[in-house]
Amino acid sequence: MKRHALRRRTAALAVVLAASATGALTGTAPAAATTTPPVITLQAPLPAAVPAGVTKGIASTVQPSFVFRTTAPTVNTDATLTIDARKLAKVAHVTFSQNCTVKAFVATCSEFFSGQNLTPNTGLASATYMDISTLKGVPTGTTGTYTVTGTAAHAKIVGASGSVVVGGPALSQTLTKNYTNLKVGSTVSEPVRFSNIGTRPAAAATIILMTSPGLDFATRYANCKYSAATNSVTSGVALCTIPGPVRVAETAQLSTPVQLRVNSTAYYTYLDTITAPASDPTLAWVLKGRTWKQGTGTKLGLHVITAGRVTSATASTVSLQQSGSNTDYQIASLQALNTANFGVSGATVTAAQGQTAKLTFRMANHGPATIFYRSGDTLGVKVTIPPGTTVVGSSANCSPSIVDDPTVKAHGPYSCSGSYLVPRSQEYTYTITLRVDTVIPHAKGQVAMDWSPNPTWRPAFDTVASDDSRDLIVN
Repeated sequence: MKRHALRRRTAALAVVLAASATGALTGTAPAAATTTPPVITLQAPLPAAVPAGVTKGIASTVQPSFVFRTTAPTVNTDATLTIDARKLAKVAHVTFSQNCTVKAFVATCSEFFSGQNLTPNTGLASATYMDISTLKGVPTGTTGTYTVTGTAAHAKIVGASGSVVVGGPALSQTLTKNYTNLKVGSTVSEPVRFSNIGTRPAAAATIILMTSPGLDFATRYANCKYSAATNSVTSGVALCTIPGPVRVAETAQLSTPVQLRVNSTAYYTYLDTITAPASDPTLAWVLKGRTWKQGTGTKLGLHVITAGRVTSATASTVSLQQSGSNTDYQIASLQALNTANFGVSGATVTAAQGQTAKLTFRMANHGPATIFYRSGDTLGVKVTIPPGTTVVGSSANCSPSIVDDPTVKAHGPYSCSGSYLVPRSQEYTYTITLRVDTVIPHAKGQVAMDWSPNPTWRPAFDTVASDDSRDLIVN
């Protein structure tokens, strides 16, 4: 959708006129502006592939990702992007978003980039895109390119180029197996099977295995390299390269299932698996910023279940985009027989009428399990405010349970959040600052685990209810 922006520049013009008048009255020229305009950079689009014709399980249309980033703290500018797709149009059918006008496959697109208090390398939303689909009669292996450039009223645009190739492999995974009631210390075997439903072979296969907290790789292979966690959600990554070729229509599985050890922190945990041709550029997000250590065991191989067919098409590293139920990414869930005891601490403060006092309280996971709510739901607490007081401040991780309700903002209840992933021994500290309106001896509020909207529900992993709530006392 085209975004239009109309801004008044009267104030800015008034400042310029005032500066000019000052210069005229004093006989000096106004100082030149030294502000450097922000730089908006298009991240180089990843190579894409389209099928040579209608192919079952393969998307007929792809859309390159246009991700713009800036290191500036503030951006606010109209912009014009120019996409030159003349070379691409010789190998694929190209259409553009509605904010673009097109002449001879050169698109001129209106944009508006805006953001404040940005962190370095922040992504900026854009309205411009293009759809690329099969053009009849173009031979497999043909590549087309396009370039994106731009100008802006109050910024510098740095563009980039992209490419699209006709045909490619597509390693579609079979569903992985889910497990429940796993004993801590046990080892699980997870098979990984896939088929090349694309139109070109892969010279080699890359299998990526990502474990969540609670799982360890029990075996480390010589043709796999391993990385420790770069964040709390992924506890380990294995990148395995297995020589091919993986022919068109071939079905294969790992010669040995993935061996996973269930450790003492396991409860809700997962194995994410990705199958792709080796050197697929779309895997960059997994590889970036990691330190790898090569495995030293035996080599992991592939067992061919259904032989593929030999084609005249050469091998490719750029995957076709899969559609429907076909995917190169699967998630296996593994739930352990384990517990995690969440508990809270209370607080007692004293203050005279009209004075303020800060309540400091905590939520902690005493383990042994790490709790991971992959849905994104957060673990946290609900706070009942002591009577005779008014809330005048809180820590950033606490807020009124009903937003924009003045009564709730003043008198509660409040919700204080933790995270969707809480490792064992993790503790969260919260503060709420109160003004004492009326001195009530032992005015009592409460902090309690906020397990669910249903107040009678508790999770099976927490078997200790006695530390789920504590008093918050004023005077």
